[in-house]
Amino acid sequence: MAVAVPQLLCGVDAIVSLDGDRPRRLKRAVELAAAGVAPTLVVVRAEEVAPELLAAETLPFEVCSVTPEPSTTRGEARAVARLASERDWRRIAVVTSTYHVPRARLIFRRSVAGELFFVSAGCRKRRLPLDLGWESAKFVLACTLRRAP
Repeated sequence: MAVAVPQLLCGVDAIVSLDGDRPRRLKRAVELAAAGVAPTLVVVRAEEVAPELLAAETLPFEVCSVTPEPSTTRGEARAVARLASERDWRRIAVVTSTYHVPRARLIFRRSVAGELFFVSAGCRKRRLPLDLGWESAKFVLACTLRRAP
């Protein structure tokens, strides 16, 4: 089954799969990488969540793992910013859950230079009210007390 790839994602340098709803986010990120959207897939804590990707030798894309410190969206943004600087990436697609996109966009834009594109991996409908509640509180925190990149 072919994956629909938005035109604006063509030519990104890397795809980043954020931690959290791992199976859903990782699946979407791998689909995009396999469709040729980017030559590199960055997975948060790949050693733990997807060791088979790191061990695979015949993938049409490179797999990198980052371990954020602290283990938060802000830590992920900082880790990706370092990697992007080291590798001279200018365009990055970030895959996360639908409810997480606004806060991830806010935090990543503070840390990562270059063009950022956010791809929704959907979300679990059953948990959506709880996830939205937590995400709203975290968004307020990111806008007020945690404004540093």
